[in-house]
Amino acid sequence: MIIAIGLIRKTSFPRRRESRISGPLTFLLSVPFCVLLLPILAFFVFLTPARAADIQTDLTLSTGFRADDLDWNIAGNDNNPNVLSELTWSDLQTLQATASGRALVNDWLYLRGSLGYGYTFSGDNRDSDFTGNDRTQEYSRSSNSGEGGSVLDAAIGVGYRFSFLTGRFKLAPLLGYSYDTQKLEQKDGVQVIATPAKGTPAAGPLQGLDSTYEASWLGPWLGIDLSFEITERITLFGSFEYHWASFDAEGNLNLRSDLAHPKSYEQDADAKGFLLTLGAEYLLNGPWAVNLSFNYQEWSTDPGLDRLYAANGSVQETRLNEVHWDSWSLMVGLVYRFGSR
Repeated sequence: MIIAIGLIRKTSFPRRRESRISGPLTFLLSVPFCVLLLPILAFFVFLTPARAADIQTDLTLSTGFRADDLDWNIAGNDNNPNVLSELTWSDLQTLQATASGRALVNDWLYLRGSLGYGYTFSGDNRDSDFTGNDRTQEYSRSSNSGEGGSVLDAAIGVGYRFSFLTGRFKLAPLLGYSYDTQKLEQKDGVQVIATPAKGTPAAGPLQGLDSTYEASWLGPWLGIDLSFEITERITLFGSFEYHWASFDAEGNLNLRSDLAHPKSYEQDADAKGFLLTLGAEYLLNGPWAVNLSFNYQEWSTDPGLDRLYAANGSVQETRLNEVHWDSWSLMVGLVYRFGSR
């Protein structure tokens, strides 16, 4: 994209809806959904003993390892070539910490929320440009480091909980809202494929490369939480969520003096995704428990719009073909329960 995006001129094709939510606004809209959980849980915790029996809450602090892959590609003028430029972040290794809480009111109203943050300490990035369709005639490629980025995930959900098998099996259909963002880095780059006649950098180190890409996914979801107590101390649990999201992203190509900074380009599209969690919990003495969980999620966008902002104030547009993001994590958590179980 360092070179190929300069070949794009104004194009015309069906756009996504004009009521696109901007990146900062998506964050402002999502925060209340997560912050709402805090006073709810605080209210539950400090209820009088006479009423506490109707409320069951727990708080979990967890930490663990997470791995992500994200890639996107755009088309050229009038879809020629159909893939002009493609950026891929792979094997992004992250240390993550998450705070989550659940509340059950009168044995039927079920609430849960979570807020997580992670720092990416390792990863790879590849930036490729093409002149032929289907990723052929690659004339520019750089291999870069993807370390130094971060991830943020927030979600809240509400539903109705059902119990079966004398309370050992529990099921809760849920409706929720979530916000996920990835701040990705490109640094310590090396130009691997160079075509100076097309304006690429010479083969070798890319001095001063420090580009960024920040993506966000905001929207509602439907899901289900399940748990089964196999013994008095051991409980298996799982959840599934299906998401609809508004995708927004912006990037800064710091080596491009002909582009605006810090926002050199932006992207928007509609997206869908799913999240799957499987885990086990072991009840310790008193209100304490520990758990282990595996989480997997996968997201992709519909075709959208990519806008390039030049330093002289002009704007160029082309087709965003697709953004794809998948992630898995393995987390260990410490649980504290308030009220009755």
